[in-house]
Amino acid sequence: MELMLQAGEDLRLHLFHSQHAQALHRLVEANRSHLEPWLPWIRTVKGVQEIERYIRRTEAAFASGREAHFGIWHRGVLGGSVTVERIDSRNQVAEIGYWLGRELTGDGLMTRSVRRVSTYLFQKRNIHRIEIRVEATNHASRRVALRAGFMEEGILRGALWTDPGRSDLVIHGLLRPEFP
Repeated sequence: MELMLQAGEDLRLHLFHSQHAQALHRLVEANRSHLEPWLPWIRTVKGVQEIERYIRRTEAAFASGREAHFGIWHRGVLGGSVTVERIDSRNQVAEIGYWLGRELTGDGLMTRSVRRVSTYLFQKRNIHRIEIRVEATNHASRRVALRAGFMEEGILRGALWTDPGRSDLVIHGLLRPEFP
């Protein structure tokens, strides 16, 4: 299925498809050291085959209504991802995560992307609550959540396993009535 969300004249979010595998692999490789501290799964990516498997899995998850993984295309170039990691239709709750290549950080692209995916979830998927969970020391991602209108709701102590040990997760939430 093809789904594209416009987040401005220069910013489009496309559901990942098999034709995106090479571009996504190149982006991950170019940003490996930038992403690894926050995305441990990056370490498992050894070649384009892992990216192809990831995309096939996300296509199936989208078809079943459980997830939606978008590539962020800025001026026609893949620069990152914003993903709906979990869609709980019964409780009308979804969780999103995101990352950008180093070159695109600091220009508000992720905030725009998160707002656009939030609009999609509230309007098209009938979601009532969206959550973002961020490692406590990832201050840039925490700022994105706040700029996108999410409220910091609490800390899940020791909820994330990282290489140095356990880390806390900060949970942010946004309810449909709160969204502009």
